Amino acid sequence: MTKHGALSIVADIQPGMKQQLIDLCKEIEAEGIETNSIIPFRKLTTIHFARFVIFNEIADAHGNEVGARFVFTTNYDEPYKKHLQELTTIAGKGLWKLFSFCQDFPNSQPYSDDALVQYLQSKTVENQVFYVGVGYRSVLQIRQENELRNEIENFIDQHQATLKNQGPLYIRKRIIEFVHNNPAFAWAKKPASKPSIFWKLGHDCRAIIVAVIFLVLLPLIIPFVIIWLILILFTEMSERDVKYEFDKKHIREIVERETAMVQCQFSAMGNIKPGWIRQQTMMFLLRMTNFLAPYIYTKGKLSGIPTVHFARWIIVNEGRQMIFLSNFDGNSESYLRDFINIAGKQLSLMFCHTVGYPKTRLMVFGGADDANGFMKWARKFHTISNVWYSANKEVSVKNIFNNSKIRDGLYGQMTDEEAAHWLSLL
Repeated sequence: MTKHGALSIVADIQPGMKQQLIDLCKEIEAEGIETNSIIPFRKLTTIHFARFVIFNEIADAHGNEVGARFVFTTNYDEPYKKHLQELTTIAGKGLWKLFSFCQDFPNSQPYSDDALVQYLQSKTVENQVFYVGVGYRSVLQIRQENELRNEIENFIDQHQATLKNQGPLYIRKRIIEFVHNNPAFAWAKKPASKPSIFWKLGHDCRAIIVAVIFLVLLPLIIPFVIIWLILILFTEMSERDVKYEFDKKHIREIVERETAMVQCQFSAMGNIKPGWIRQQTMMFLLRMTNFLAPYIYTKGKLSGIPTVHFARWIIVNEGRQMIFLSNFDGNSESYLRDFINIAGKQLSLMFCHTVGYPKTRLMVFGGADDANGFMKWARKFHTISNVWYSANKEVSVKNIFNNSKIRDGLYGQMTDEEAAHWLSLL
């Protein structure tokens, strides 16, 4: 069973080196993201998504200047050590070149895998929240199951004349024969690995134990929650409302990059509102979300949004900035509209602690209900990633689940009705 990890590396760029780093990222794009000579992403078999993004200099909520940052992230198939070894073996010299523009890098010594690994680990930061929309499938499995569906569809198209008047069970039998007789699909003769019963029991028991403890302590917790909400309400009322306007040029650049793409990505970094109440509330909610997400959001829907492959929240600079990164289907306009229409209250809990987010009451009322204010805030901090890679860029979340169902339908017995339903997936 494949599990997934999220590597997040955040490094401060050396003063005066930002443009050189931008130019090097442009070289990667110009040569081709998948096959370039600097970071040949297609050779990195453990990566689902990766990005390099440069966040510009920013003044924090107290007015203190924060330098430009270089962020490298991957969504990968575990184990971590295998992923790190693959990065250094295949892309080590390219990573060395990129990070040489960053502070604390060992520029005085020649390249070595060990020195690179030591540096990357020193700049690796914890993800406060890591969300997996489509779990337990490797990069290879997603690719293979998509190819399998395409070839089955081609088979049906090529044999329409002989299959047209046949029943679902007959057509299914012919499809299975086609798959089994094709050496390229030898891997499809057996079902994909899935979580074992023991893993599921351990997974569920953890949630049950926490739920029982919570219910037992609930009478003691309620008074503290009420007091905390009152403090939050006073905090919200006392904070200044920050307004932003649309930068039309910036939005045009985003739209141009997203045209005719099945998948897109979102990168943003914003200031966290000052104050102990804000800090502690935000960190508590992030931790709770990270714990609950594997139990609540298990069907490829992040707070009801059905298009997110992976997402993460990162807190940097001693709690002064929040970084949000996600990979999703569609374009950022529809993605942000889903935030408003589907998950406004849930995501307000997370983002209302950042400067410029539309004013809230008790963290969930207001906020994204101000659709125009929300869009201006989101676009203000939406940063175009300098380099973005997807291993299976033509496959949506819906496609991945559907392709797995098609593969599962190759095994076992079916009724005529079940076979008809399975064929409807094609």
